[in-house]
Amino acid sequence: MKRELIAGIIVVLILILGVWYVVLHPAPAAAPGQSATSTAQGLPAQGPYAESTDYYAIAANYPTSTPLRTEVSASADDAAIALMRGWAADTIAQFKADGEYASVTPQDAQIRFTNGRKDSLQINYLIGSSEHTLSYIFTINADTGGAHGNTYFKTFVFDRTNGNNLVLGDLFQPRTDYLTTLSSMSRAKLPDVIGQYADPTFIKDGTEPKEEDFANFFFDGANFALLFPPYQVASYAQGPITLRIPAIQLKSILKAQYP
Repeated sequence: MKRELIAGIIVVLILILGVWYVVLHPAPAAAPGQSATSTAQGLPAQGPYAESTDYYAIAANYPTSTPLRTEVSASADDAAIALMRGWAADTIAQFKADGEYASVTPQDAQIRFTNGRKDSLQINYLIGSSEHTLSYIFTINADTGGAHGNTYFKTFVFDRTNGNNLVLGDLFQPRTDYLTTLSSMSRAKLPDVIGQYADPTFIKDGTEPKEEDFANFFFDGANFALLFPPYQVASYAQGPITLRIPAIQLKSILKAQYP
């Protein structure tokens, strides 16, 4: 009798422990219309990446090799690829988080995703080069159901002699006020680039002497190019704006090795 009582107590304890484990370790939830194994983390080494669910479609192109492998070293190429692929994975993850697709209710779906409409994210890139730099220019198009989609840019610029990823300040001589120079030049040149719909207020607000206003740059041959997404220096109708400044006009503040 005592033995049966002990066995019964053990069974009850096992059941309690099982319930406790399930409560504290729930199975991971998958976004509606998405396999639990589908993920943007760690994008495949050989792109492109594509994913489609009931609520969104993603297509991302990213480089899987660069000229740095032969010009500098295999490790420089690996580092550049890892940097860009990591950025693409983070961009995709942020898009999913912002969309809150895992918590879409049937009622939400009837409002946001009627007639088969889906949110979308597209990432594509072009390559620019100069004698001393190699640039990857990414365009990000996101449509999340507003009046229109939005376009953004992200550039990666690498030094062709050592493979370093260059930020804006790396291009200019120490103690030069390059931000004020870029601000003044942009404000002088953009009205001609934009044309008849140029708005001085738009231009002024989008070209303050701040790093973030000139974050998307690259060298294209003998030109230093700046990318401005819609709304930064002009209305949405004018689209994205590219300003090319002859590098020779920046010679007094550029480091000697650039462009």
